[in-house]
Amino acid sequence: MIEFTITGIRYQMGNHLTLDEATEAARLFVAGLKKGQQVMLMAEPENPVDTNAIAAYINYERIGYIDKEETAEVRDLLDENLQCDGVVERVDDNITFFISIPGAAEKIKPHKSRTRILPDSPLGENVLLPFTKNESALQLLASRLTMMEVNKDNLHDFMNLANRYIPLMKTSICHDDCMWLNKISKKLHKACTQHQKLGATEDEAVKLTELYNKVNASVGDMHRMAEHWPERVFVEHLDRLRNDDTINRHLYKKYCNTFLGGQDFAEADKEKIAEEYERLCEWLRGMRWCELRDYHQLQTMGLKINYLGISRRELYDLYSVLLLIERLEEQLEGQITNRKEIVAKLKNIFYGMEAEANNFLLCIQGMKPTQITNKVNQLVAAKKISEYSKKHDLWSVLHEYGYYNPTESNWNQQVK
Repeated sequence: MIEFTITGIRYQMGNHLTLDEATEAARLFVAGLKKGQQVMLMAEPENPVDTNAIAAYINYERIGYIDKEETAEVRDLLDENLQCDGVVERVDDNITFFISIPGAAEKIKPHKSRTRILPDSPLGENVLLPFTKNESALQLLASRLTMMEVNKDNLHDFMNLANRYIPLMKTSICHDDCMWLNKISKKLHKACTQHQKLGATEDEAVKLTELYNKVNASVGDMHRMAEHWPERVFVEHLDRLRNDDTINRHLYKKYCNTFLGGQDFAEADKEKIAEEYERLCEWLRGMRWCELRDYHQLQTMGLKINYLGISRRELYDLYSVLLLIERLEEQLEGQITNRKEIVAKLKNIFYGMEAEANNFLLCIQGMKPTQITNKVNQLVAAKKISEYSKKHDLWSVLHEYGYYNPTESNWNQQVK
């Protein structure tokens, strides 16, 4: 039997409830479910947040969604109306419950390798940031745990692997780690319920329960975004990489040899440094998702990365670019001024909308003067820039910080 996870239940409890009230209502709802109760599933290709979403209904009322890590498998089970039926198997303490779908094991198709979500790395195939020792161990342990068929002979090995996995399980937010966390929780639950069949001693049964509770609590943290889990993990991981001399030497040496003509950062031509800085920033600006365009907003970036479900390699490509941009900025020193200072001056020009001012600044990085004035004219027409500020006020800020070097009279001729 294959189990699938239903999450997002508290968000279906009513918009009028506070988060705490919705959480309590979800707990009561899940506690009232019965094993074998019918659950109807239906895909939502029109869902504005996730076009792959599959909603779960009980008594024709939507009560949650299939966990995003499992939608690919469930999609194989839907009929021509993008629907299918399942039944409740069990519930847990994390406002989550699990269902089974008849015939799932026979119908699920083998998965093809995942396609890349982020644009190709601007660093090519030679400049690769190696995975940390802990993350390599996490990948090895998690993959082995999910593939292991637990029996009397390997129960002890399974428990040892799980015990090694637990300290590492919340150190990454890539797709594989989130998917494995769900699967390992289910595998541990199955071992707990079948401990007698597996010949577990009383102490082993207690230990299995402890292992399951720890892993299941992390699954709950992930689904509830407890303590801003994705953002925190992303920022902490980047900080570990930033302070890892071995990894940094490997990345920086390869990068300098490939893109800076073999010169060290401090020795490389400043014009070349500026070109490389702009090229890497342009890679971020080219993202489809605005949350990934601003490397100063790491928390927002971390949340979006978790939602998109990117691979470990893509995650490390992004880490590499962020670390390199920092190093290039250090070399450019005064040529790159504090963004917050500029945005603060632009804010009033954009009707007090800081986000619009920030997006504008991101957009014009590296633009030629004519391109900047064309962009300004578009924003004026869209009423995003104040009519009273489009001339002298905007020119003076951009001119002061080197974004627009031509004279004010030139600006006035171009901005209509």
